Amino acid sequence: MNFYPLIVSEIIDETPLARSFILKVDDKYQSQFNFKAGQFLSLRLSWQQSYLDRCYSLSNLPGDPTGLKITVKRVKDGRASNLLNDSIKEGDIIDVAPPSGRFTLSKNPPPSLTLFAAGSGITPVISIIKYALAETDLTIKLLYANSNRQQSIFAAELEELQQQYPDRFSCVHHISSESGRVDQKAVHHFINDNLQTHFYICGPTPFMDLIENVLGEIGVENNTIFTERFISDAEPAIDEKPDIATDINSFTAILDDTKHTVPYLEGKTLLESMLAHDLKPAYFCQQARCGMCMVTKLEGEVVMRNSEILSATDKEKDMILLCQSLPLTENITVNCDLK
Repeated sequence: MNFYPLIVSEIIDETPLARSFILKVDDKYQSQFNFKAGQFLSLRLSWQQSYLDRCYSLSNLPGDPTGLKITVKRVKDGRASNLLNDSIKEGDIIDVAPPSGRFTLSKNPPPSLTLFAAGSGITPVISIIKYALAETDLTIKLLYANSNRQQSIFAAELEELQQQYPDRFSCVHHISSESGRVDQKAVHHFINDNLQTHFYICGPTPFMDLIENVLGEIGVENNTIFTERFISDAEPAIDEKPDIATDINSFTAILDDTKHTVPYLEGKTLLESMLAHDLKPAYFCQQARCGMCMVTKLEGEVVMRNSEILSATDKEKDMILLCQSLPLTENITVNCDLK
């Protein structure tokens, strides 16, 4: 993955815990940074004698002439989020990889979108909202949950969009300090039996699990549900020594429409084995944060050190993270050409 030096041209205080950073792209790199609404940027931040790899969603409209906008909410014990909020200044340079991510509008969406966001999960969602309102005729409704009103990122922008598109966009704010946490009843009430829609969900894991469980209960098809999971910037708890098979010689990986037999390196992840043999599937953080190395397991069984970023729907589809997967059986086949 290639990184490019982008200048922080502006910093915006969104809430007491969140700031937006406008990144200016040099003209010679511009073609590398065209993005789709809902995608994210991968940042490499200098940290002590090393660096931190983190992914942050773009929160502005594709083609915005001011630059690329990411919004970062401070996380307790989060090294990268606190570094960005405390130390980065206008004029600083950050190494950034081109946009990526699959949390985007489908090619043939139904007439309406139903969106769920909580906390900083609003960042890719507002990009999708802005794009859909500006470039399509879709009708959109959003349920946005926060602990209190002071933590509602983009509250003013959302209000402006409602005023600008009163017949196409509505936003329901759910404030936990006033109404309690979002529960099944609130989700059912918000959906209101409208299943002729696509559902987009982004936020903390418990929030997303709740929404997905309700959608499953009422019979929503998996191919109409789109998710983006935000994993805490704090260091994850990972089982570094799960029980794995010790007699695996190789596995099969489909990459760029070609089937490869990959020698397995004992004790290493499937990704590490592929990289050691000059195969380069999509990947970034190698810490189960970004989901970029998500692939489909076609055969065999693996164990993942950390799978928090995968939704229940992902797991039902046999999606795995290459960077976290260790073999449990022989005859493992993975398809890296995820569409």
